[in-house]
Amino acid sequence: MATTSNKLGLKIPSYTDEVEATINDLANNFQTLDDSSEEYASKPPTEGLYQAGERFWNNYSLTQTHAGWSNIRTGTSAPIWGPSKVYVVGQKVVPERDNGHFYECIQAGNSGVTEPIFPVSTNGQVQDIRGSNTWIASHQYKVNDIALPSIDNGRFYLCVQAGESNASEPVWSLVDGNTTYDKNAAWRSYRIAKWKESGPAALFKAFGKFD
Repeated sequence: MATTSNKLGLKIPSYTDEVEATINDLANNFQTLDDSSEEYASKPPTEGLYQAGERFWNNYSLTQTHAGWSNIRTGTSAPIWGPSKVYVVGQKVVPERDNGHFYECIQAGNSGVTEPIFPVSTNGQVQDIRGSNTWIASHQYKVNDIALPSIDNGRFYLCVQAGESNASEPVWSLVDGNTTYDKNAAWRSYRIAKWKESGPAALFKAFGKFD
């Protein structure tokens, strides 16, 4: 009759066991060993769901400052939000400064030049247009200013040529990357990305600092 090992609870077959039972026990043993094996990476993961306490050893520990990373909060791992990037529905991000949450893109588009103020309320939503303002006539604009049309069209316009705007609002382009000329200023058209709070974010912290 099979017995059990002390640490991992592995099945130790006996010569009196049935062949099928022994094969099943060995298969379960391999799975247990795989589940308990250490994981290695060159940096903390940026996708997937992780339990608190999961850790990754640093593949390049000899050339870096820490032995690895340990997750201190159960949640989803995601890359840090980036400015002026194209996002598609379903992509996930976390704020540059951890707030305990991750966010899923629910409207494909471009991010702005400044990180939005991500909501922490459950299922809270935010458009990625922080720092934007409705277009102003005869106004001096500078590069990277963001203007919104007086009538919402789901897009924002990034100033790519500094200058004074016209006395009347231009006809805004509805094509990504196209330029709208506005007297001395020029604007590039982008669809607005939109984010939804989607749950707790994992938080990996470095451990084992080398002197």
